[in-house]
Amino acid sequence: MHTWYESVFGTGPADALRSIHDAVATWPETATCVAVRLDCAETLHVCAPLGLDDLLDGVWRRNPRRITVELSRARLSRHGPSRRWRQVKVVPP
Repeated sequence: MHTWYESVFGTGPADALRSIHDAVATWPETATCVAVRLDCAETLHVCAPLGLDDLLDGVWRRNPRRITVELSRARLSRHGPSRRWRQVKVVPP
């Protein structure tokens, strides 16, 4: 990701990521910073570096670790979460 992020999004360079945990922590909205893996023993492993509160509470909030305010506003306009899901609470960037 660190090799192409700047050219695709026109932002500053991105640091190389060291782990899945580090990568998930940079996803655009806090509620999306969650990954789930099922291992061969059928045990679920949840990676939620920013916690699960925003996901479970239906909160759309910018993750400032990677997403600029401008990019967040564009994503908010494009996705229109409050139009799609009436219960979503949007925290403006």
